[in-house]
Amino acid sequence: MEKQRAILESVIKEEIDFISYVDLEDGMVHTIVTNEDADVMPPIDGDYQKVNDVTIPKYVHPEDREMCEREFRLERLQENLQKKERFVINYRLLCGGEYRRKSMNIHYYDKTKMTLVFVRRDVTDNYEEEQNRQREIYDAMLAAKRADRSKSEFLERMSHEIRTPLNSIIGLSYLSRANLGDEKKVLENFDKIEMSAQFLRSCMDDILNLSLLESGRVAFHEESTDFEAFLTHIEKEFSDKAQEKKISFSVQRRGSFADQYLFDREKLNEALSAILENAVKYTQPEGSVFFIIELFTRGEQETIFRFEIRDNGIGMEQNFLPHIFDAFAQEDDRNTTLSGGTGLGLTISKNIIDFMGGKIDVYSEKGKGSAFVVTVPLKTAKEDRRRTERTTYQEYDFSGKRVLLVEDNEINIEITRNILIHKNFMVDIAENGKAGVEQFLKHEPGYYDVILMDIRMPVMDGLAATRCIRESDHADSKTVPIVAMTANVFEEDVKKSFDAGMNAHLSKPVDIKQMYAVLDELITGDGLL
Repeated sequence: MEKQRAILESVIKEEIDFISYVDLEDGMVHTIVTNEDADVMPPIDGDYQKVNDVTIPKYVHPEDREMCEREFRLERLQENLQKKERFVINYRLLCGGEYRRKSMNIHYYDKTKMTLVFVRRDVTDNYEEEQNRQREIYDAMLAAKRADRSKSEFLERMSHEIRTPLNSIIGLSYLSRANLGDEKKVLENFDKIEMSAQFLRSCMDDILNLSLLESGRVAFHEESTDFEAFLTHIEKEFSDKAQEKKISFSVQRRGSFADQYLFDREKLNEALSAILENAVKYTQPEGSVFFIIELFTRGEQETIFRFEIRDNGIGMEQNFLPHIFDAFAQEDDRNTTLSGGTGLGLTISKNIIDFMGGKIDVYSEKGKGSAFVVTVPLKTAKEDRRRTERTTYQEYDFSGKRVLLVEDNEINIEITRNILIHKNFMVDIAENGKAGVEQFLKHEPGYYDVILMDIRMPVMDGLAATRCIRESDHADSKTVPIVAMTANVFEEDVKKSFDAGMNAHLSKPVDIKQMYAVLDELITGDGLL
């Protein structure tokens, strides 16, 4: 029995500060169990009210004293216990130089209601845990509200960005029909329609790129790249754009750039181009843009490059700079027309550079210009595998070449067929994957020079159709070029196309010049892209 009693007392002491009771006949308090580690204990025996009159002013937190003086009075306790069997008072008590949170549980000993039992516990740790949990819930709620607000703002902004060029396309199409006799006016309208369509494409590409980057689903394809050629390509593109706007475009190179480096050239080009695009866009005619490339530090495994893009354009206010990489951030909200862009370019640039292990610093002054400094590490390539640049556009002539177009959408069929015929292709049509396979198999070897394959189609999709062709006994089954031409544009979609046996992947809406270049390479080149 002694062992059991000892265990019971140890457990009680672990869980509570003390247990005491008050005899309501004489108002005396008696303490029966105490925790030696606890502070501010009641006496073994004493006058209940006198003990409170001394203890509360001395040890209870100033903000809790008035409440404790009121609630701990015996008449108040009896009043509250008429409404419920147990009553709890929470307060802060000075213990060892710090205030700790205490919880006093009070109830009657038995049905005679002549004895009150008091059990005090220290709930500081539990309270703090609960507060942390509440803060986490509150923070999560705020984050959800912000996300919901951001989603609403995103949809509102995208509705505007999409509807603006759509309005131009619909309105200009109507005006072109109404002015068919005015060839000059119709051609001007077509140019504007094309510009609006290109903006729509750019808008959708930006949204997709940002979504992939933020979700971590984007893949970076490192390849050995001639850095000199990479820089020359960027310099040429923006030198031409600056010249069109009558802006001085100066390039400074500091260091040697003849080596090969491993990086995703398309992603780095996209990041730098977005910054250069803004520099040219927001610099007035007769202004200047400087592109400074510096080999910052060279190591055995990697080299750190520093790109500075500086202009004397309109600049930005200091209070806008912390938000410059936010999605859709534009200091002038009026700048949301086709020339203003989507406001996603710098956000995408920041994400790309972050993924590459680099950073972007921004300096700007309103009315004087801006400077973006991009620092990024590039791995040194061990092999000298130079990537050759392909001409992006030329006057193609595919006379004598035949293409099998596998597509289920009638409008897409008509558009693609006429684009192909425009460069003298002979075009056969199959309206689903199964028909495409049958069309290919029934003709002799060499009949088709290339197959353009949609992915999502009824009866049989493009991936299944491609596998059927590759696995068939036809003499051309392994060699005929097959090109995906689809609205499926995610990295995993591209991988699926190549895994199925396709040679290239074109995303809808198709860049016509790119399509011609890909077809030319597959038909007249080595069949590899």
